[in-house]
Amino acid sequence: MLPELTDGVLVLDSEWPPATPDHNGVFLLTGSRPALVESGVGLAGERVAEALTALGIGPGDLAAIVVTHVHLDHAGGAGELARRFPSATVMVHPSGAKHLVDPSRLEASARQVHGPLMDTVYGHMTPIPADRIRVLADGDTVDLGERQLTALHTPGHAPHHVAVLDTSDGTLFTGDAAGVRLPEMRTPRPSTPPPSFSAADSRASLDRMAALAPARLVLTHFGVVTEPLPYLADLTDRLGRWCAAAEKAVADGQDAAALEAELLRLFGAEEGLPLENPARFASTGGYSANAAGLHLWATRQLT
Repeated sequence: MLPELTDGVLVLDSEWPPATPDHNGVFLLTGSRPALVESGVGLAGERVAEALTALGIGPGDLAAIVVTHVHLDHAGGAGELARRFPSATVMVHPSGAKHLVDPSRLEASARQVHGPLMDTVYGHMTPIPADRIRVLADGDTVDLGERQLTALHTPGHAPHHVAVLDTSDGTLFTGDAAGVRLPEMRTPRPSTPPPSFSAADSRASLDRMAALAPARLVLTHFGVVTEPLPYLADLTDRLGRWCAAAEKAVADGQDAAALEAELLRLFGAEEGLPLENPARFASTGGYSANAAGLHLWATRQLT
């Protein structure tokens, strides 16, 4: 049996990066109309499909695949899962739908960043027919029988980001809008990647999620937060300090690599991950990508 994060929500660990558990969750909402929140990367599609089959979910049983945004670790496997489960509707922010129908531009951009890792870590995105996709406007509801989901546009990490509230029990699936906290981490880490990170939008999204007073958060990276309001307050404070460091770095003429070193110096030890183990810092929203996004944001702010 798969681990149960909360009542009726199972985690299908996509083990991304490969053979790395507890980093990238795909969440199964059980019931009369089972659904997934997130799909994992393209290479995880077969793994997730096999896990669903082992639970007795047949090709015609899965009702929905909701992706919080179209970054490859969240939506890369959606097309393969849609192919294997032809009754499932894929649900996404309106700005993300075109990238699921035709992922060629998204994949080309990702390949420029990730190079050969696209083949060994991420995998190919299978296109999804447009008639299999439902765009989620802010406030839209998804009827899953015993569950009702509400879509909440939560930009900042990316402009095409949606958080999903299960109104039946107050569980909020946050994607990357509420940052990252791996099991070993004492504190949350903001997620500020290029090219579209917006500090103002991120703060507004964090405030909006807090105003919902959710019972719990489910982070794609990774797992359940049982005290959501202190967590969101801590992340908001931490984001402000990250942005201040970025603005100072840019004002001082420092590049993104120098900002990365400064962020690690200021915040690495707080997280509780050993500084001498850079691979742990690099995985799942690592400091290099975050520094690049922050540096680009701060440059725009100061020019």
